[in-house]
Amino acid sequence: MHLINKPNSLIAISMLAAFSLTGCDNSTSTDIPKLSIQPKNVILMISDGASDGAWDIASYWENGKLANNSAPYTKLSTRFAMTTFPLSTNGPDTICGDEVETISYDKDQVWDETSFTSDPADKYQRPFAGYEYISKNVTDSAAAGTALATGHKTYNGAISVDHCGRPLESITHIAKANGLSTGIITSVQFDHATPAVFGANNVSRNNYEAIGHDMLTQGEADLIMGAGHPQFDSDGKLRTTANFEYKYINAEDWASLNSGILTPAGSDTSWSLIDNKADFESLANNTASSEVLTGPLFGLVPVGYTLQQGRTCTAGKNEHVAFDCDMTATVPSLQTMTQGAINYLSQNEKGFFLMVEGGAVDWAAHANQTARIIEEQVDFNHSVSAVIAWVEQNSNWDETLLIVTTDHGNSYVLGGASDQNAYAPVENPGKGVMPEVKYYSGDHTLELVRLYARGKGAETLSDFVKGNDEGYAINYNNIGSNGDYVDNTNVFDLMKQVIVAP
Repeated sequence: MHLINKPNSLIAISMLAAFSLTGCDNSTSTDIPKLSIQPKNVILMISDGASDGAWDIASYWENGKLANNSAPYTKLSTRFAMTTFPLSTNGPDTICGDEVETISYDKDQVWDETSFTSDPADKYQRPFAGYEYISKNVTDSAAAGTALATGHKTYNGAISVDHCGRPLESITHIAKANGLSTGIITSVQFDHATPAVFGANNVSRNNYEAIGHDMLTQGEADLIMGAGHPQFDSDGKLRTTANFEYKYINAEDWASLNSGILTPAGSDTSWSLIDNKADFESLANNTASSEVLTGPLFGLVPVGYTLQQGRTCTAGKNEHVAFDCDMTATVPSLQTMTQGAINYLSQNEKGFFLMVEGGAVDWAAHANQTARIIEEQVDFNHSVSAVIAWVEQNSNWDETLLIVTTDHGNSYVLGGASDQNAYAPVENPGKGVMPEVKYYSGDHTLELVRLYARGKGAETLSDFVKGNDEGYAINYNNIGSNGDYVDNTNVFDLMKQVIVAP
């Protein structure tokens, strides 16, 4: 892979001053360690809703091995656990006083194997007290994403605002202010909770039209890619005009994009729009036109909600077997989008910040769809591999920091024996064989999650350790992690120290 020539429009990046932000020095850690060499690229990859077992069932399917014993994770030797709890489950506060943390992580309750009897009316019967504890007081993707993006815990539903609804400064804003190019990619709607926190501020994740408008006009990101196309359904089929869905992008913004007149703050040029698979592939293959490579780029995938998770399984195919259902042929993979985004952003000689979300792992987990969890996690894994390949071919680990994690667990993804043996992991059925999985939730969980890192600055993660959970090391398969855990806000701390290092 070769680097694209660098147009001046991306090298000269304007600082955004659209509104006042709180928390301009809002790191939760008071003593952030300094780096001797400043990496110029920071890449954050989030497999949304990936419980510990989600990483392994995908690797079992593809490689017949644990994820940590398989590529790409063999390349990421810095491995920790991470807490994900929110500040609160409701908000914003009507009286704006000091923020009060009402939720925490209690490892003794997490690993409580005392027998538990669920409400008979509950769809999910939880045989152990620890399972019940993990299912309560959970974060949503908005609060968890805000912690990753801004270093602040907040209430569920908040899009980069604090507990009172005041806007917070995101890592995207900090990167832009320091001369880096910025990009946001997701396999779900481009303004869904996780991508939204990196490009907008809003009191509610459900205000999609407003969030989408802000992401396209306030100039935080130079590149945005995701689903949510108003003209296509979940199978990538064209809707009738009367049924166009302007939920994620409003009709006026859509018309302006197609007319080439929608221009974000701080840019001399309007958004370039790509919305077909061939253009995404051209960007990934370094054959994109100069028009696409110049100025801000919006890649709206021609599908309504998710790249592949929401597709219909045709007759004669088995939706319970990974990759048996025909893929939607008109939709690019997350790997292709990631490769294209890096080619675009790396035009800036000063470097870039990129967030990549495998958002539909979470959607599949909510529905307890083992096959779709595998499919979505495999695509995410391939995207991680693409990033590592780019670093090793076009950059190096002294100038690029890669962080791979999730925002929270979802549905547990435990093994077939986990109703009898507490926290029994999914057993390896062999490559290409569907594993036996039991679920004890259709929602997010409070459990510790995986955190991988590599690159200059990754070694300082140990400075953020909040505690050690020996049960995590014993019961989960994040091989190489000893149970030391950081908080999700520390991901922001690490990224910020890298970007603003002297």
